[in-house]
Amino acid sequence: MVSSQSLLGGFGSVASFVLEHPWSLAPIGVLILALVLLAGPAGGGSDRRDPKRMFTAAERAQAFTRAGLRCEHKPLLWFRCTNTPTQGDHIYPWSRGGRTAMSNQQALCAFHNNRKSGAVPSRAYIIRLQRRRRRYFPPEENLRVEWRLGAAQ
Repeated sequence: MVSSQSLLGGFGSVASFVLEHPWSLAPIGVLILALVLLAGPAGGGSDRRDPKRMFTAAERAQAFTRAGLRCEHKPLLWFRCTNTPTQGDHIYPWSRGGRTAMSNQQALCAFHNNRKSGAVPSRAYIIRLQRRRRRYFPPEENLRVEWRLGAAQ
């Protein structure tokens, strides 16, 4: 008969400790939960769509100005894009229930807007965008991304 100690090899003492003290796995569980929540999409989609589909020319111009006339895309480990923005993008896509409002708009160059397409941003992306906007948004502008129907402008 094979003992559980021989099956586990060098991990036998670790396994027996975990079996005797299951609470010792709590920090790992909390870390995994945090990673799942931050990496997941920012919100659940909606079957109800905003009847207004496109940003007006004035709204796009305002978004370009508040972004300092630079594309707002920034990869995780690189610098912010230096291209001039040409398109107003729904941060949370209109096709997934995002509304057409200034609080759900980011100024992107054509390349980054086409690359993003209808992708739903992660919570981590939105947190990074809101934090990054502190550097270049005018002080009176709201930094918060509000994408839901019925949310404040």
